[in-house]
Amino acid sequence: MVWALESALDLGEFVSYNRSWDFVRDLEDVKHKIDALVKDGEAERAVSLYKLFLSGCYEKADEIDDSGGNLGMFFEDLFCAWIAARQKAKYNPAETVQNILRWMDNDDYGFCFEIERTVVKVLNKESVKLFEAAIKSRFEKAFSTVLQKKSKRASEYPWEVRKNLSILKVIYVESKNTNAYLALCEKTGTTPTDCEKIANLYKVKRKYQDALSWVEKGLKLEKKGNWGNQSSFGLTGLKQDLLNKLGRREDALDLAWVEFKKYPSNFSYETLMKLVNKKDVKHWHQKALGKAQNTTLSGFIDICVKTKEWDKLSDHISSIDNEQLEKLSHFATEKAAKGLAKKHGLAAAKIYSAMGMRIIIKGKSKYYQYALEHFRHACKLYEKAGRDQLWIDLVDRVRGDHSRKYSFIGYFEEIVDRRPQKKPESFETRALKRWKKQTTYPD
Repeated sequence: MVWALESALDLGEFVSYNRSWDFVRDLEDVKHKIDALVKDGEAERAVSLYKLFLSGCYEKADEIDDSGGNLGMFFEDLFCAWIAARQKAKYNPAETVQNILRWMDNDDYGFCFEIERTVVKVLNKESVKLFEAAIKSRFEKAFSTVLQKKSKRASEYPWEVRKNLSILKVIYVESKNTNAYLALCEKTGTTPTDCEKIANLYKVKRKYQDALSWVEKGLKLEKKGNWGNQSSFGLTGLKQDLLNKLGRREDALDLAWVEFKKYPSNFSYETLMKLVNKKDVKHWHQKALGKAQNTTLSGFIDICVKTKEWDKLSDHISSIDNEQLEKLSHFATEKAAKGLAKKHGLAAAKIYSAMGMRIIIKGKSKYYQYALEHFRHACKLYEKAGRDQLWIDLVDRVRGDHSRKYSFIGYFEEIVDRRPQKKPESFETRALKRWKKQTTYPD
């Protein structure tokens, strides 16, 4: 098994970004074999192998382009597997916690950043208490050196205070220790994120009124300035849920409608409709569509796609300028184009044209193949609808504005001329051509 670890990590060889996914997948295959040892009652042997594996990953950190974070995510899974194996093998919990803390302290590559979020889910009750005690001791030591101010926010404390404060909060949420969390906030100040977490703790205990009180407090705090990463975007949705649980369905619906009017989207539509009585569904559906249509194009498209309102979507697409569609991400338009293509070809063609134009306007050559595919769809749909002039207008625009994009325009002209696409040469053909070139002397 050690040989398998050594082979998979391949220390000394650099792994490029393009290879990183496959590299980590090979590491996962080895991990699965060690995981199997734990299941088969060989936890002690697995602990030793995990130990080598974790150290090997750290050794590999300078030899891989991990921009995508694949190795970092794998390390976290491996770390938690090591903890679980130690617990199954009945290793000393105090020693386990000390090793965890040392890894977190000596984290040169950021692999252990916020790893406590998963660690506390794996630790058993005894180990969680030890972990909490250690972090609390560190927090109190760092906090004791801070000069207090009445208006001090958590974000204004030194790093050592903030780091251990954050870990303690994670522990209290996982252990559902509401009182400890409240005491911590009393000492260091309360943020909107704290309010959301405390509200959720009360919600789990079905203390909905207490939860609602903390939501209200969080919403008031949000208005008192910029909280950065301590701001909470989930408070309003949580408030709707709590109002509903407290039997105040109408109040929840009113709040959901206020939020929908601000930010019409697929998500806010779904939230709204969950609170609507069955007999009023059609009324609220039409009301939401009307509001979205007048507020945000992307939101309106999302809702129409979700509810299959193809007729309304087609009419709206036909009434707006091409430039409006070209500003939208393909995430908002691609599903709409596919859904409209069957019965509303002109609207679909207009969207495909806009998707293609958006790519070539930005000049991202690596995406030109997608632009060509969009234009190919538009060409077929315009032809099927008998609206050749619309296709001609599009062709004139592309030629007039983008004829110097040589890596694109030649292939576009093939679509215009209806010439069949050249099939890419097979690997064998290309390889034999290269062989001939490499082994033939020039004349």
